Amino acid sequence: MRRIPKRDAMYLGAHISISESIALAPSRGRSVGCEAIQIFSRSPRMLRKTKPIPPEEAQAFQENMKKHGLARAVIHANYLINLASPKKNGLRYSRAAFVEELDRAQVLGIRDVIFHPGAHLGKGETYALKTIAASLDWSFDHATAPDVFAVLEITAGQGSVIGYTFAQLAEIMKACSHPERLAVCIDTCHTFAAGYDFRTREGYDALLRDVEGTVGLSRVRAFHLNDSKGDLGSRADRHEDIGKGKLGQDPFRFLVNDERFREIPAVLEFPGTDGGYRKELKLLRSLVTGENPPTSPQKPRGRRAGRETG
Repeated sequence: MRRIPKRDAMYLGAHISISESIALAPSRGRSVGCEAIQIFSRSPRMLRKTKPIPPEEAQAFQENMKKHGLARAVIHANYLINLASPKKNGLRYSRAAFVEELDRAQVLGIRDVIFHPGAHLGKGETYALKTIAASLDWSFDHATAPDVFAVLEITAGQGSVIGYTFAQLAEIMKACSHPERLAVCIDTCHTFAAGYDFRTREGYDALLRDVEGTVGLSRVRAFHLNDSKGDLGSRADRHEDIGKGKLGQDPFRFLVNDERFREIPAVLEFPGTDGGYRKELKLLRSLVTGENPPTSPQKPRGRRAGRETG
């Protein structure tokens, strides 16, 4: 297949199915124009332990990543994991499932496991923030995944879900005993629904100043590129086609041209209603101009805290 030419932009991609075999995901991603892919490493809707990834399947996945010219892969963790659960069994199962996610990423050679921080289910945000940090410590201590980052995804803040501000994500990191193992995923829909308005250049710059002042831009290891059906501050996690929601095209133009993120994977999660991922990726690439440098000096992307992003 023809290799996607390298751009001075993000590694653009999409969430890709692992049906039949994880090893098929790279070819599926490449067929729709991905430079990076996001996958589930197992069923996202059950917590019980699953079968280990066969070594030959993991090897085939890694070989197919190279064969199809994909730059990066990330894993999205099981949706049912709640590292803030106030229920004893729920927390136990969630922690065990998260350890499994970290271990499976290590086997596949993937460096990043993206996850929703958790929901307090009525116990309060302070309780949830402390419990998530403790759960992460427990998970790192029990996993065999020294090369894998746990990547906190900002949420829309629906219901009792926390992690809807970068300050909250920073609080989790501060309370964790292994902050060097933590990073951040910025979901554009979630960020907007949580109340951050970055539809203008001024708003975009203000958002990144907030990120830098809380978690730090160096901790951003992934983006989810989703437009939003919901309004600003709606707390609604409802994705829309790029440019057809309340965000419009401008925020995505700012992002894909920001040289600080040119080596960061940025994936679509909503296949769209008009042409699917292929058309959405084509639209995003059409926004790349190479004429939109950051407004304030920042270190070039590609390394954080002395560790390679590979």
